[in-house]
Amino acid sequence: MSTIDKNDLPVGQAPTENVWEAIYTQRAIRYWQDKPVPREVLEQVIEAASKAPSGSNLQPWVFIVIDDADKRAAIGQALRAIFESNDGLQQLISAGENSDDKTQRLMLKGARAFFSQLEKAPAMVIPCLYQLASPTPDASSLLAGSSIYGAVQNMMLAARALGLGTVLTTAHGMLEANLRELLSIPDDATPVALIPIGYPDANFGPTTRKGLDEILRWNSWS
Repeated sequence: MSTIDKNDLPVGQAPTENVWEAIYTQRAIRYWQDKPVPREVLEQVIEAASKAPSGSNLQPWVFIVIDDADKRAAIGQALRAIFESNDGLQQLISAGENSDDKTQRLMLKGARAFFSQLEKAPAMVIPCLYQLASPTPDASSLLAGSSIYGAVQNMMLAARALGLGTVLTTAHGMLEANLRELLSIPDDATPVALIPIGYPDANFGPTTRKGLDEILRWNSWS
């Protein structure tokens, strides 16, 4: 039984010890306060990630946490340069910012902030698949994700519980060469996400998602 009233979810930046509240108010955060996150707090978040299941319990992951200002600036500059040179991406975001859908407008406005000022995040996390063997040795396959994305969600929920904002992005795909050089990532490690993290300059709160009537099937598809 749920221990939270879904119709009375809080809006704000406060941490929570209620797992249901964390799940139902976890939002994509793309704005952060100019406030460093203590390393012991970041360690707590990564430790929560490590408690997730993985194929054969091999735990094929390494989490690179970037809190160095110069390295964050270099990553932010590289992403900004890609954004500024990509007319299609800029047009897509501009169109979304003018959408009649409020959720779409806010999301695309946040996307612009992400692409143009990522270095404002006090820290970033790059989860990497490493020494992957189960359920597949192929890090590029969909099956490989089952051995790390549970850990990623653990990390993000732990961050929410501690009052930290995150957003799961695949921007690492645009920057992989930069990241490998800057962070000395070996060839046999595969980045799977780029997740900025910090004390939010935006609110947690209820999210808009599809209802069970659209996504739930009992015993068969039809």
